Amino acid sequence: FRPIGDGPQTPEGWMCLDGTLFVDDAGVPWMVFCHEWVQVQDGEICAVQLSDDLSKAVGEPKLLFKASAAPWVADKRDKVTDGPFLYRSKTGKLLMIWSSFGKDGKYKVGLARSTSGKLEGPWEQQAEPIYTDDGGHAMLFKTFDGKLMMSLHTPNHHPSHPAFPAVRDEGDSVTVEK
Repeated sequence: FRPIGDGPQTPEGWMCLDGTLFVDDAGVPWMVFCHEWVQVQDGEICAVQLSDDLSKAVGEPKLLFKASAAPWVADKRDKVTDGPFLYRSKTGKLLMIWSSFGKDGKYKVGLARSTSGKLEGPWEQQAEPIYTDDGGHAMLFKTFDGKLMMSLHTPNHHPSHPAFPAVRDEGDSVTVEK
């Protein structure tokens, strides 16, 4: 590990976590991250443009959405946002998977879709989460033979372990195969 830049790319004084790199269609690098629910109560997923060498933020962060935008998120005061991961579907839709607690108290993976196809959104939330078995912080990847998979940790307490369910790209969404 070797730091790049002179400090964090997120705003000073913000509690942030789970930064992930996204490069848009114009080749511009962005960091998508969570503005911690501990600080803002209704957790936020934000994005900040990065310099070409990734060493610093360029401009101010943009709010993409808050946890409360998803109808499946718990109806409690503090709403978590964790683990944003972006994926371009087989039809070119820009999707984001992210985690929070559902109304039943279990950790879940939800899906948001950019209606413009751009990082800036607007973002619409899928009504139901794609993973409901008390796991989260998911990412998508393809195996060497091209099968789409999701990695995540489950359960959301100790001991936790990795899980790798198969995923189907539906074009407008993704579905975790049972």
